[in-house]
Order: sequence, then C-alpha cells, then structure tokens
Amino acid sequence: MTAWTVMLRGIRYRAGRSFVVFLLAVTATTAAVLAPAYSRAAQQSVLTDGLSAASTDATGLTVGAKGTADSAAFKDLAEIRLAMNTALAKDQLLADRLDLPVAAIDTEIALGDVSAKLAFRDNACYHLTIDGDCPDNPGEIAVSRRTATAQNLKVGDRLTVRMGPATGGHDKTFTIRGVYTPKDGGAAYWGRTSYFSGSETTADALFSMTEDDLRLERAATLTTRLEYPLRADRVRLDDVAGLRDGIQTLGDRLRGEELEVTTTLPAVLRDIDTDQSSIGRTAPVIAVPLLLLCWFVLFLLVASLTEERAPEIALAKLRGYPAGRAARFGLGEVLLLTTAAVPVGIAAGLLLVQAAAGALLADGVRVEVRWPVFAAAGLALVAGLAAAVLAGRQTLARPVLGLLRRVPERGGWRAGVADGVVVALAAASLAAAVNDRGSPLALLAPPLLAVVLGIAAARLLGLWSQARLRIARRRGRIVPLLSAAQLSRRPGGQRLVVVVTVAVALLTFAATAWDAAAQARRDAADDTVGAQRVLTVAADHPAALEAAVDKADPGGHAMAVVRASQRFDNAPVELIGVQSGRLADIAVWRGHSRAEVGDLAARLHPNVAAPLRVGKDLAAEISVDALPAKPALRVAAIVAAPGQPPRTVPLGGLGKGTKSYHAALTGCATGCRLVGLAIGRAAGGSEPFAVSVAVRALSTDGAPLTAGFDLAGRWRPRPSTGGAQVAVRSGAALGVDVSGSDPADAVVEHVDTPEALPAVLAGGAPTDDAAAATFKLPGFSDQPQPFTVAAHATGLPRAGHRGVLFDLDYATRMAERGASLADNATLRYEVWASAAAPADLDRRLAAAGVQVLRTETIDGQLAQLARRAPALGLWLYLLAGGAAILLAIGVVLLTAYVGVRARLYELAALRVAGVRAGQLRRAVFREYRALLGLPLVVGLAAGLVGAMVMLPGIPLVTVGVAEPFTLRLGMGALPVAVAVIVVGLLAAVLMVLRLMGRATPERLRDGAQ
Repeated sequence: MTAWTVMLRGIRYRAGRSFVVFLLAVTATTAAVLAPAYSRAAQQSVLTDGLSAASTDATGLTVGAKGTADSAAFKDLAEIRLAMNTALAKDQLLADRLDLPVAAIDTEIALGDVSAKLAFRDNACYHLTIDGDCPDNPGEIAVSRRTATAQNLKVGDRLTVRMGPATGGHDKTFTIRGVYTPKDGGAAYWGRTSYFSGSETTADALFSMTEDDLRLERAATLTTRLEYPLRADRVRLDDVAGLRDGIQTLGDRLRGEELEVTTTLPAVLRDIDTDQSSIGRTAPVIAVPLLLLCWFVLFLLVASLTEERAPEIALAKLRGYPAGRAARFGLGEVLLLTTAAVPVGIAAGLLLVQAAAGALLADGVRVEVRWPVFAAAGLALVAGLAAAVLAGRQTLARPVLGLLRRVPERGGWRAGVADGVVVALAAASLAAAVNDRGSPLALLAPPLLAVVLGIAAARLLGLWSQARLRIARRRGRIVPLLSAAQLSRRPGGQRLVVVVTVAVALLTFAATAWDAAAQARRDAADDTVGAQRVLTVAADHPAALEAAVDKADPGGHAMAVVRASQRFDNAPVELIGVQSGRLADIAVWRGHSRAEVGDLAARLHPNVAAPLRVGKDLAAEISVDALPAKPALRVAAIVAAPGQPPRTVPLGGLGKGTKSYHAALTGCATGCRLVGLAIGRAAGGSEPFAVSVAVRALSTDGAPLTAGFDLAGRWRPRPSTGGAQVAVRSGAALGVDVSGSDPADAVVEHVDTPEALPAVLAGGAPTDDAAAATFKLPGFSDQPQPFTVAAHATGLPRAGHRGVLFDLDYATRMAERGASLADNATLRYEVWASAAAPADLDRRLAAAGVQVLRTETIDGQLAQLARRAPALGLWLYLLAGGAAILLAIGVVLLTAYVGVRARLYELAALRVAGVRAGQLRRAVFREYRALLGLPLVVGLAAGLVGAMVMLPGIPLVTVGVAEPFTLRLGMGALPVAVAVIVVGLLAAVLMVLRLMGRATPERLRDGAQ
C-alpha cells in the first residue's frame, strides 16, 4: 500500500476523530479569514452609513455661479450642464457616482412690504400640489396658498414684484397660474434653500418654470446652479481616493468657465476615515486571541491523537520504518486534513461575514474576496501545520519502549519556558495598557491575562489534586481517590483548564464590553438628541418659531428651541434657549427625573410682568406741570415687532397740562411689544434741561394697557451714557424726572424680564472666576447679557458638558431690547418633541411656515452608533468569544473521547473489583466539576477584571473618545453569556457521564481497550 492509501484508510477508520481534526482546522482558517473579510465589510459599512447619514447638500456637488448680468450666473443652465458634462466625461468614476442634477435659479424680489424669492427649479410642479395650472409659459408664476391668503391673491391675478436692488431694480408683472402647497417641504429635492419660510416680513417662494423670467432684470443678483446628489450606495472603499482627486480636478477644470464647485464631501470622507482606520487596527487584534486558541486546541488534539497512536507508531518503527517515514505515518492524516480544511475554512469565513453583513452592517454591503483573505488563509495553514508538527514531535521522537508505555509523560522544561513567555507578554501588554489602552498590544491584555490565570489555575489544580489524592488514600474514600488520581495523572487536563479559562474569559470580556458599550450608546444618544425627536428647522426669528410650534402642536408636546454658540477662553460654550414650561415633559435629560427637570425649569422662569402688547396704534395720557423754555421736548414710544430691532415712534411734542398723545404703529398688525417710553429734544441739540412728567395711562386700539405704574420696579430708567439723570416714581401715575444735557433721549423701560437671566450651567462659568454665580455673555445678540446661575449640571441635553440653558422667552425679550433677531445668522432653530407629539409634526410645521431641514430621533441615533467602529469591533469580539466557547466545549468532549477505550476498560475493571457504578459516576462528575468549575470561575473573574482594567480607556461609542465606564447589571449580553457557558459545559459533562456509563464488565471479556 502507498502512503496515500494508508492515510486515507486511517482517516476512514478514525472517521469521527478525523472529522474533529478537520473541523478544528476549518475553524482556525475561518478565524483567520474572518479578520480581513469582516474588517473590509465593516469599513464599507461605515462608509455607506456615513455618506447616507450626512445631508444631501453635504455629500452632493453644487456647480454654478452667483452674480449679476456680467457674471456666469446669467448663463443658460444648458451651457452650465454642457460644461459639467464635458468635465465629467474625463472622470468616469465621479460621473458614475453622481445622480441626475437638479437645476435651480433664484433671486430676491420685493412683494409689496415683504421680501421673497423668485425661483426656477427643475420639475418643481411634481413636488407641489397646485390649484390651477403649472406656470409653464413665460410671465407665469405660482404662489403659495399662505402668500395668496396674506396678499389676497387668486389664480388669474396679475402680480407686480420688484426685481433687483431697491434703488436700481425695476418692477415686473407676472400672471398667477396656480396656488401651490408643497407636498414635502423638507424633502431632499429642495436642497438647503429655504423656499417655504413665509412670515410677516417674508413670503414663500414664487415659482416660474421659465428660466428667462428670472433674467428679466439685469441688475438682479441670481444664484444659478446644478445640484448633483451623491449616489452613496455606489461609493466603494476603492473609490474614495479617486473621488477626492476627481473633485479637486473638476473644480480646476470649471474654474475657467467661471463656475464654482461647492461640496463638503471631502470633509465628510475625512470624518468617516477615522472610524475606518480604527476598524482596520482593531479587527485583526480582536481575531488574534481566537486564532491562537484555535491553534492551541489543534495542538492539544494532535498531541492527544498522536499519544493515542503511540503503540501503532512503535510497531511501525519495529517493522523498520525510518524516522521520517514513521513521522509521516504518525502525522500524515492530520497534515492532509489540515490542508484540505483551507478552502472550506475560506468559504465558511466568507459566508459568516456575509451573514454578519446582512444582519449588522449597512444595506448593500457585501463580502469582498481580496488577496488579504487568501493571505490570512495561507498563514492559518502554515501555523496549523506547524502546530501539528510541534504537537507530534515529542511523541514521535520517543524510543519504541517509551511509545509502548501507558504512563503519561511528565511536563518538561519547555512547558515552563512557554509559561514564562506568556507571562512576559501579559506583563508587556498590561504595561502598554497603562500608557494607551487603545494600542494593539494593550488590546491583547485581556486574553493574555486569561492565559496567565489559566496556567496558574492549571498548576493549582494539579497541586490540589495531588494533595487530595494523599488525603483520600489515608482516609480510604473511594470517590475522592478516583477523581483526584485521574486529575493528578492527566497532563492533558491542565491544558484543558487553560483552554476553558481563556474561552470563558474571552466571552465574558466581550459580553461585559458589549453591555457597557450598549449603555454608553444609549447615554450618548440621549445626550446627543436631547428629546425623543428633534427637528432642525429654518425660521425667521424665535417668536415666529414659537408661534409655528404652537400652531403645529396645540397639545404642547413639542417646544421651540433656539441655540447659539459663543467662545470663552478659546473653547465653545453652547447656549440653549428653551420653552421652560414644556421642558420637563419633552427633554430627555440623563441623570435627572421629571420632577427634577420641572424644578430646574421653574427656576429658569421666575415670575415677572407680562410684556405690553400693542396693536395698530398707541395712546398715552401724560401730565406736565412745567416745561423749560428751551429746548422743545417730545415724548416717544419704543416698540419692537417680533424679531425686529426696537424703533422709536414719536407720540408728539410735550405740552403743559394733561394731554393725550397718539401715534399709529406700522408693522404691528399681529402685535408689537412696548419696550419703553422716551423723552427728549424735539429738534436735537445739547442744551441742558429738566422736566417732570406723569404718565397716567397707556392704551392700544382703544383698550387700556395694564402698565403697572403703581408697582415698584415695574418701570426703570435705562442707563445713560451721556450723564443724564433719570428717576422713576411709581404710583397712580408713573412719574419720570429727567435732567441733564445728554443729546440722546431719556428712556424708561417696562421691566418684563428678570434683572439677570437665570440659567442652568454645565461646566465652569464663562468668566475669570469659574465658580462665579453671575456672568455676562452675548446671548442672542451681540451685546453681553447678564446671567445668574440658578443651578449647576454635569451636562445639558444636546450641549454636552459646557453650556448654558435658559428660558427662551426671557432671552428673546432681552435681546430684542436692542437687536434684530430676524437677521441673526448665528442662531440655530430646533423643535424638540416628545413621544406624544404628532407623527406628522414636520408637515404641520411646514404648513405653519417653518421649513424642516433634518429630523433626529434617539432610536435613529442608536442605530447609527450601533454601526460605528467601536460597536462593529465589539460584534467581532462577541463572535470570537462565542466561537471560543464552542471550541472549549469541543475540547472537553475530545479529551473524553480520545483514549476512551482505555478509560472505559479501567472503569470496567474497577466495577469488577467491587466499586459501585454510582461511585464511578460521582467520581467522574467530581473530576469534571473540578476540571471545569475552576476555569469557569477563574475565566469569569479574568474577563471581568480585564473589562474593568481596559474599558475605561477604550472608545465604546466614538473613535478617539473614551467614555466613562458604567456597567449596570440587568438583562444584557453578560447574563446570557454566563448562562450559555454554564449550560454548554454542563451539557458536555452530561455527555461525558453518558459515555462513561458504557463501562460495563462485559468490556473485560475480550480485553477491549
């Protein structure tokens, strides 16, 4: 027979054990393939998710120009499209990953007293619900239903608008062909342009389907562009470098056409690259412990099988086989099976990654078969063959008499050297973890620590079993004697302890890390979003947002939020204005109960006077006992329309006696706020004067105002920069005494805000004294506003650990005393909603004139975080831990089945000698209880200790950010992992007990061993 025939027959004869060897070799190859294949798929998932999560305007390309008739902005869109197509023809990679463009032109126009956009946008009528017809012909437009109602317009009317600048433009007349309502004002089709933000001062966009209508006025400033959305699903990892270069080259090519390419895609790709790099570094490190465990198990199996075949090898040597041929006879089967396992392991690894991609990764991510996969499989093959050769070397090198002995070999000095190497590596990894827990060597600390503890447990078990053996001999106790004797004479048992300890520790660490990361992701999602649903919107000013929210959600389950950012000490400070009355019911504020949030909200909104709302006119009854001869004096009112800066409205010249002063108010049809009253010179100048007046009553639209003249502190003088003296006396009438030579008006303000804005402060106070109870900071205006610290917090919703939270209404009133909020581009508008808010809140807000730009939810944020690099790495760790436990259970069964005939023969002999079957079962159970119970406890401890040591420094949510480690016991991965480990090991023990039950006296009749 040839050597191949002998190997094949041997594999067939030992089919069960050969299958186990093959299965372990397949597992080792699968573990090796898993790292590069999963890493590649996870990186592609991060890329796809990152591009999909980014807004369309952030990832897309905009090509166009802005300017008047002498610029490229007045080019036909067809010319711009031709130039773009010509440029893209030279870069097929970029062209294939851009979707069809949306052509758009818009310009600012004046529609009576309000401003608006005249806009052209490809196929806009398909995205609008139109009563009437689409304005397809020149000179035709469509107006929104809200604008039509406000301006009393209808289909067929002719509408004159002002195009171009106020001083150099001209009036143009259009025919209204339709009245529209947007189907979805927040759809990606509309881009970032605000078309539907109508208010008192602005109207919704007027749409024309004729490009030339927007070019009628050559002095007008046009924004002409093609908006190319990115096909995120088509972007692969290999495309990233080409996209970056292509965008740069495209911009250079179109610059000669006076066209500008605008995109933030390179910045988005840079942010995504951080997560991709983290996966590329950590995935191989996570796979290494599993791979090493596979090789170690393969080593143990081959050593056991070779030891079992020692008599056959001895016979081969006695028949004259040379050493090399005897070695091939002893190892040929294993080497053949290990080699045959490579293609199966590659296929299994790729299928496993594809299954993980379908369950965990972004839609459309598929496994990629690349050279690193085959390189990893080759490495696994070489390592597997080396492990097999090393495992059988000691047995094959023994003389014939040594091979025929049945007494197990004792461990030699090589085992001590190997143990020392492992201890040294563990110490090095722990030292690396002290400096940088995220380094690759530090990530090996938990498994190496488990190996060290496993070796220590194995040595301890050996010493304990020897001591128990001596005690049992002296006492004559059969069950302890049999179990201790078996443990003390089984060198493979100590190796089994190491395997089980490492496997249990790997899964325990992975499950603990997963639970901690899941909690960290939940906390991060709560902190980042701040409410169950947050809509980022475009609004004219805070008051307009509040009115729109009230209209969209009359039930009060949503609140308006205005945010701004300031800097102090070169660090950002986030400012958040909220409707404090709704804060407790809507905000998700981690670490605070609803009652606590309600208490904080009450502190933000102390009771002050309601603002004085005035309508179309204002009247004041004022008494003057004496007037100076010079200068002539006047009285005026300071009023502010929502979002607009305050303006001074003259009420008339002051005269002796009691008189009524009156003024018509423009722009206050829906209500203005009376900020205060002013007394000053009628014709300017700087002559000194002194006067005392008594304001007896105020009224608007014929109705009296509750001015609170009799309440001390309700009116106060505004500080004068020119040295004028202003005093206020409360009573039945408001007394105002003015003296000095300040040319500016003397102003007394109605106090409808706190003296300083109460705030909840996270972080130190933004002033020289971080512990200060008061500070000044620009809030919603350019001027510093006074704040007082009502409470401290470790963090604020959506603001993190450095921010100021305050009442929106009070902050708006303070800012509107001297600034315009309608043109403040630094303000960011949001709507926070609870779970009880209407599901169609975005549509309701759009109907109320607020364009929804983006919607965030806690569940959506959690889904995104679950596909970031840290979570994807932990999935691989869980997979590796589960595979390690399966290997450990397999090893437990293998150690029972390898040499089982001899073990059953021994047990049968003991039964014939008088040992009862129950005693034998208890002895075997006691043996495995010690053999598996100790590594179970040690492995659990090693995994938990490794987690406690490593997790505080490992990013659990975001790459580069090590979140505080918090583990809250409950139903999570850790209890499930412990249950799986215990049930798996118990099942293995029960199978061993069932196997040992076959040790009947009949086995001694034919000497079966």
